[in-house]
Amino acid sequence: MTRSDHGGRPEAGGWDRDALGVLLAPFSGTEVPAWLEEPVAAGLGGVILFGHNTPDPATARDLARALHAQREDLLVAIDEEGGDVTRLQAAGGSALPTAWALGAVDDPDLTRRVGRALGDLLAACDVDLDLAPVLDVSTDPRNPVIGTRSFGDDPDRVTRHARAIASGLREAGVGSCGKHFPGHGATHMDSHTSLPRIDLDAEEMRRTHLAPWTLTPWLDAVMTAHVLVPSLGEGPASIAPWARTVLDATAGRDSFTGLVITDALDMAAVAADPGYAEAAVRAVEAGAHLLCLGTSIRRDAPTMLREAHDALVAAVASGRLGRDVLAERAAQARRAIRSLRARREAVTAPDLDTALERARALGARAAARAVTARRAELVGPRVAVADARMRRDHASGTRTSPLPALLRARGYDADAVAYPADVRDADTVLVLTRLPRADADERDRLAELLAARPDAIVVHTGVPGAAPDAPHLVLALGAGEAMLAAACDAMIRGEDW
Repeated sequence: MTRSDHGGRPEAGGWDRDALGVLLAPFSGTEVPAWLEEPVAAGLGGVILFGHNTPDPATARDLARALHAQREDLLVAIDEEGGDVTRLQAAGGSALPTAWALGAVDDPDLTRRVGRALGDLLAACDVDLDLAPVLDVSTDPRNPVIGTRSFGDDPDRVTRHARAIASGLREAGVGSCGKHFPGHGATHMDSHTSLPRIDLDAEEMRRTHLAPWTLTPWLDAVMTAHVLVPSLGEGPASIAPWARTVLDATAGRDSFTGLVITDALDMAAVAADPGYAEAAVRAVEAGAHLLCLGTSIRRDAPTMLREAHDALVAAVASGRLGRDVLAERAAQARRAIRSLRARREAVTAPDLDTALERARALGARAAARAVTARRAELVGPRVAVADARMRRDHASGTRTSPLPALLRARGYDADAVAYPADVRDADTVLVLTRLPRADADERDRLAELLAARPDAIVVHTGVPGAAPDAPHLVLALGAGEAMLAAACDAMIRGEDW
């Protein structure tokens, strides 16, 4: 029999209330599935929404409301950073700028207003917790997973802009979760596909990558990363006890009082070794309050939930994990979730159309201040858009570039061309890049296109340090709607830095 917080009664379906209370579960589709109703009623901590759940903001709003109707204190969380990592506007990219663009402008008040616009949009969709801002200091231009999600390569800049975003979210009544502790910016590996290792010494980690985490008293939650940092401790930060010790010391108080949330446990960095179920147990042992189980795109969501739940129950039954530890962790999570939900309800949310309109207007102004161009002027009506990017961006997901549609909306005859493509007849050729210095396939594609059209304009969507040395170049600082719209306008004006 399983234990309940209500007089020891077993929960329906054999669910353990304490084990459920530390789980952040995914599901497929745009409606609450029937299978989820039982674990929600039995005490599931929360759910995480992905782009396949929220193809547009109106659907996200209706879904979040339906989830809260199932249980008012169910946490609804989402990865909505603005820029390239967006779930509410996954089809074309966010109307808000990337973090790197905000760092480049370096106007903290603008960043706070962007945070408020983001928070208003999430509040209008009835979302409780945003898994943002990113506190990673992006010191490696080859980094395939952080890149423009970071506010920059300087810890002071990252700190002031992350705090501004968190302040804006709080003003809107939405919770913030800083990520990815202790820092994912000094690696050129993606934890979606492998386990990154950072070989910096402890002093360099503290001086550069841990510095922004002094913000933790202003955050509601912290997400731990699947990274190895041997100078700080043994094992991946997300499932190793050292991470909590370092987090508490960095917070500058007796301990961090917010939620500790793991990065997705289905990511290869830990799912391959020690394995998904074992990682769930180790995460709780290491101090996590909520385990982000990951996305249901690759695995069956009910199985993901049951497997993590049963691993925790088995660990309690064997004596490996104390019942009191699991119960206290679940109780802490519930208290924090109730507080987040009360804050969300205390701030009146704008209607969704108003929130979207404000986000688009502010995002356009912010992006225009960040984008720069060199000898990049659109010539003639016919524009061919070639995409040289090869490496998948697991964080943002796969989407069709909005660049051709943005150009058509501005009166150009623009089309995406498949590669290899004959680009000789186009008046202007645009080539999208992200990691040409690190990805040999992308570099080769770019070289072949430039050989065919030396006058092609490279529209670089990654960080400036990863941009190719092309004669005609736009630093778009992101691949979403806001950044590429600003890039279009810069090319139409023929700006030159």
